[in-house]
Amino acid sequence: MKRTVEGVEFDLEGLSIYPGHINAHDHLDFALFPRLGNGPYPNATAWARDIYHPDQSPIFEHLQVPKHLRLLWGGLRNLLAGVTTVSHHNPYEPLFDEDFPVRVVKNYGWAHSLAFDDNLQARFMATPADAPFLIHAAEGTDATSTEEVFVLDRLGVLNARTVLVHAVALNDKGWQLVRDRKASVITCPRSNIFTLGRTASVPTDIPVGLGTDSPLTTEGDFLDELRGTTDLRHDAALILRLPQTEDYIAAPGLAQQPELVVIHNRLHLVSPRLATMLPAELRTEFSSLHIEAREPVLVRWNIPQLIAQTGLQTIRLAGRLLMP
Repeated sequence: MKRTVEGVEFDLEGLSIYPGHINAHDHLDFALFPRLGNGPYPNATAWARDIYHPDQSPIFEHLQVPKHLRLLWGGLRNLLAGVTTVSHHNPYEPLFDEDFPVRVVKNYGWAHSLAFDDNLQARFMATPADAPFLIHAAEGTDATSTEEVFVLDRLGVLNARTVLVHAVALNDKGWQLVRDRKASVITCPRSNIFTLGRTASVPTDIPVGLGTDSPLTTEGDFLDELRGTTDLRHDAALILRLPQTEDYIAAPGLAQQPELVVIHNRLHLVSPRLATMLPAELRTEFSSLHIEAREPVLVRWNIPQLIAQTGLQTIRLAGRLLMP
């Protein structure tokens, strides 16, 4: 099998072609942070209060890294796993419209959660009519977390555009309400198991997407998430109301590291083996990126320069050491 990208013909024998993965929930600016906390906690608020000490190590030194660099590392974390589109649960950044490693969902509304947003209804009303409204909800195992979906409904912010991120605490009554309002869910199983001790069990008739969450609660990347779940429903594009793209990856298997990632009809990642097919002029645009537990690859960013600018003595990408 052969594919031509940017005028280069690649022989992809031994590989399969897949649509690029969609990471339905991430916080890109936390890619360099270590996993923090000692769960299980009753809810996400308890976890946040336990770990948030911005004047102490390790949070202090990581916050010294300029935000645009932290966001770039977040994009690279996703790219290495064959993610071509990611939903960033924070404001959309101008950097995403520049030379960013992956496509970032742009048309959306969001709120952090009931616990940390006092203008939730205004945020919901400001969300474009054709866009999803994403909110952390029912992220816990206690009664307060279970009640959150009913509070959202009373506030008038639970409908077909609403996407509940986590939804761990929903009971049968809560799932029925989600069903009635035609809302959707994004699960982050490995994050939830670390912080809460369990994850959501989403009924088969409710649309669901898969996300990694941030490395503050989840070491690894989207490939680890795929390997760790038995629910491989592919509703993320529908939930996030994404336009159709021609982004694709070439990999030995669905949950295996890609050797080729193509986004916007442009080559973003290539394995050393396939890189031998690149003309010399194009090859100079790529540099090596290697993290532990993954094979080295070539990406279209100046990794040595990025490392120097980041300024940390040791760089770990989602908990994995950056290799020389």
